[in-house]
Amino acid sequence: MTKQNLIFEKVGDINSTYPYLCVYDLEDQANPFMEIGVTDEKRLQYTIYAGDRNIILTIEDWDVIQRRAQEFLPKALADEDNS
Repeated sequence: MTKQNLIFEKVGDINSTYPYLCVYDLEDQANPFMEIGVTDEKRLQYTIYAGDRNIILTIEDWDVIQRRAQEFLPKALADEDNS
């Protein structure tokens, strides 16, 4: 198993229907390189930010991102339904 190099932060935004996840790598915890959001059609949407440096991801990192996104989607939808 590889070392976890990613940090996920759930963010609520008054301008968004659903919360989203910001994804950071350990080398730059101040600036996310990706956002995982939920569209109005209730589907996952990935936004990758342009930055000052290259972000290198392994297949294991991509698997972690996808797994976290899949876990996040039903929770985000349930949170909105309960509010």
